[in-house]
Amino acid sequence: MTPQVIIVNGPPGAGKTSVTAELRHLLPGTVAIAGDALRAFAPADPRAHLGGGATHRAAGALARTYLELGAVRVIFDYLCSRSAHFRYFAEALPTGVELKVFTLWPALETLLEREQRARPVRAGTLGAADCQREMAQNLRAMGEILDTGALSPAHLAGLIHERCLTAAPHM
Repeated sequence: MTPQVIIVNGPPGAGKTSVTAELRHLLPGTVAIAGDALRAFAPADPRAHLGGGATHRAAGALARTYLELGAVRVIFDYLCSRSAHFRYFAEALPTGVELKVFTLWPALETLLEREQRARPVRAGTLGAADCQREMAQNLRAMGEILDTGALSPAHLAGLIHERCLTAAPHM
C-alpha cells in the first residue's frame, strides 16, 4: 500500500477533531494528530521565533517521522488557510507519499455559534469568521471541499474513508 497522509482541514469549529476521531476508527493502524496539540508546543508567536509556516513544516516533519517508523497512514486535523501551508507541509514528506486534503466547510453561522461556546480565541490567531473569509479566497487550493451542512462527524468520516480507498490523490 502507498503511504498516505490525510489532512482534515477547516476553519475553527468546523469539526476537524470530531471527524478525525471517527475516521481513525475506520482506518485501523492510523496515526491521528490534532493540530491544536502540535501548536501547543510552539511559541505563542511561532512566525516571529521560527519563521513563516513553522507549525506546518513541523506537522509535515512529524508525519514523515511516523511514516519512517512504519505507519502507512497519518491523519492531521489541521488548519491550513492558504496554499503555502500545504506546500510547507508537503515539502517535509518523503517522495511517493499520497497526500489527500479534505476541507470541512460549514455555514458561517455554525462556526460563530461554536466559537461562542468554545474557549477564547488565542491572541494572534484569526477568529472563525476571519479564518473562513481567508480560506474562501483560497478554496481552489483546499483539496476536496465537504459542505458539512447537517452531516454528522461519523457520516463525514465515512465519506473521507470512501474517497481515501478509491480516489486519486487530491494534492
